[in-house]
Amino acid sequence: MKCSAAMACVLIIAATSTASAADCKPFGGVGNGVTEGIAKFMADAAVKNIIENKGLKPTGEIKHSCKSAMLGSECSARQMGCK
Repeated sequence: MKCSAAMACVLIIAATSTASAADCKPFGGVGNGVTEGIAKFMADAAVKNIIENKGLKPTGEIKHSCKSAMLGSECSARQMGCK
């Protein structure tokens, strides 16, 4: 397989544009709601606000964990925040 100079440049740019693991930290938020969907929405908003307030950029997908609460559902959301 032969790579062109342009292909090598694209690979170098892609490798340098990703944040290193040292520049990233996991953050979490919790949300409650009458339905699981509302609880997830609230947890997502919480984790996004925390990351934004720290001056970081959200990276990767948000992972959820939900359970039944006294009134509806309680969900936690986790996402990486990077410089």
